[in-house]
Amino acid sequence: MFTLLLRGAPRHRPGTGRAVSLPTWLLLSSGLLAVAVVLGLLAARVGLQLTVVLVFVGFAARFAGDSFGLESPLEGDGFEEVVVFLFLPVLVFEAALGLSVRAFFRNLGPILVLAIVALLVSAVLVGAALALVLDIPLAAALLFGALISATDPVAVVAVFRQLGVPERLLVLVEGESMLNDGVAIVLFTILLSAALGADVSVAGGIVDFVVVFFGGAAIGALFGIGVAVLLPWLDRNLTATLTVAVAYGSFVLADHILGFSGVMAGVSAGIVIAGFAPSRGSADARKMLEQVWEALGFVANALLFLLIGLAIEPVLIREHLGAIALAIVVVLVARAAAIVPVVSALERIAHIPRVGRRNEAVLIWGGLRGGVALALALALPTSLPEHDMFVAMTGGVVLATLLLNATTIGWLIHRLGLDEPSRAARFLAAVARLEAARAASSRLDELGVQNEDVVDRLDEVQRAARDELERIELSADEEVEVITRQGLLVERQVYQRLSDAGLLQPTAARTLLHEVDDHIDEVVLGRSKLTTLGETRPPRGETVVQHVAARIPRPAGEDPSEIAYSEAMARRLAARRTLEALELFKDLPNVHDAAVEGAREVFCRREDDAERALVAFDADGAAQADALHRRMADALARVAAGEALAELTEVGLLPEVVARDATRALSAPAATS
Repeated sequence: MFTLLLRGAPRHRPGTGRAVSLPTWLLLSSGLLAVAVVLGLLAARVGLQLTVVLVFVGFAARFAGDSFGLESPLEGDGFEEVVVFLFLPVLVFEAALGLSVRAFFRNLGPILVLAIVALLVSAVLVGAALALVLDIPLAAALLFGALISATDPVAVVAVFRQLGVPERLLVLVEGESMLNDGVAIVLFTILLSAALGADVSVAGGIVDFVVVFFGGAAIGALFGIGVAVLLPWLDRNLTATLTVAVAYGSFVLADHILGFSGVMAGVSAGIVIAGFAPSRGSADARKMLEQVWEALGFVANALLFLLIGLAIEPVLIREHLGAIALAIVVVLVARAAAIVPVVSALERIAHIPRVGRRNEAVLIWGGLRGGVALALALALPTSLPEHDMFVAMTGGVVLATLLLNATTIGWLIHRLGLDEPSRAARFLAAVARLEAARAASSRLDELGVQNEDVVDRLDEVQRAARDELERIELSADEEVEVITRQGLLVERQVYQRLSDAGLLQPTAARTLLHEVDDHIDEVVLGRSKLTTLGETRPPRGETVVQHVAARIPRPAGEDPSEIAYSEAMARRLAARRTLEALELFKDLPNVHDAAVEGAREVFCRREDDAERALVAFDADGAAQADALHRRMADALARVAAGEALAELTEVGLLPEVVARDATRALSAPAATS
């Protein structure tokens, strides 16, 4: 879709049509990455956000180059395509892959409203104001409103994660920004035709929008499901390679070939893979995905923000200062005027959980503009009379939001108190520090290592953690939340480790992980008590995902009997580990024995239920049960041996090649006589 737009009309000015060759791009990219590394070190020293520094260094470099008459290597027909097809697939896929899928589906309603309705309202308000004040055609003004209304949360999200803001606020900001990029591009394409004098009907525009937007999402979902089917058979390198292929392939196929939204294809593919990876991918594969995409995301963001600065023309900025100032004010006001009434209406009509005024304030102030807005502006044909003014206004708004909003969003979050953890969260954090120090001391004793400085430091950590626990006075409900959350987190960890070790079938792992995640969500939201564990329902979007998951081909050898057996075994083991973990609460201050015993009773019942399921399984098919017992014992032995080999390799007592061969030998089926 975007390619068709780029091909539609000449966009560069006379004299600046020199195409940038591949070697030039590679040299430029290498230099920009080196600059980004240096700037990253400096930004960390002075406490500034790297993305903000990158943009303004790029802009300063462009300004200095223009002053000395140096031509920017970024001019030419290929620049917009490089931004759209090189950077956007990485950025949207990486954001979707790192998103909490469950939180995304729980907040899908407000995310869609923010990404579609609020963007449309903002575009209309910006367009109407500019048409009125600058006396430009309404279609052209609405075109600018569409391209400038897409938000870029990169700098803000980095601050959010550092400050530990509530997960819901983080998901709302990330989810809106991912989806509204696709909305803005589709709306931009429709309005560009109108601004150039073509006949565009409202009904036809709505149909085009729905087809392009949801068509892209469908393409991405198909790619994501294809990866999910293959995940059990892929090692870490093949998994990373395939996801890179999917990120670019789904984007280009949807956008360039089929005319759908490439952004929505990338978002959809990333979300589907993120949803299936915990139950169908290995621990190594998931770790590799996290590392590879974190690195790719950093590289893409570093290059893009430097390119944004380099692409903003100082001459245009100087020539249109008045229009830029007007655009900055109008964009900020329109953002607020769109967010507040739209969210309020959604809360009243759809009865969604209240977003809250503090979160709304952050959503408004966190509406930065970045690469998508600038790429759209640079894609405007020069035959549009407002071309230069729109490019200048876009560059000015991008610079202003990064300079003003991005540098003050942390202060706003702190002033609103959104970075303050709850008492229950603080209590659990202190418990974690206490247990970590105890475990370290115990490990030193086992190894026979005695160092007074280390022992004293660990003792001090334990004393400080216990003092903090004594200061945090929990209410009865908070006691239940703390104990239940800790138990459920231990239960989830057991399921994930069993799945990673190959002791839990993917179908059973998916069922158990979804179930415990439902419980955790309900406890965090305050909707669940100990007596209601097991009665929660997943979000509607998650239910659809589970139905799709049930129809994905199972790995070879996965049969219903083994699934049922492994699930019952996992439930029993998880309940036992949880009961052991709850013992630590018995000697903690501000936790009553009655609350601990109540939690123990719940998990004891769950252990009993799993035990009865195993007994019934043995009674129904003794021969099959014996075979499954033997397979489980064999798997446990292989896992234990593999862990021992890995530990010997890490400490340098065993060459990696030898350990690999030994692991392969352990994994081979036993010879039959």
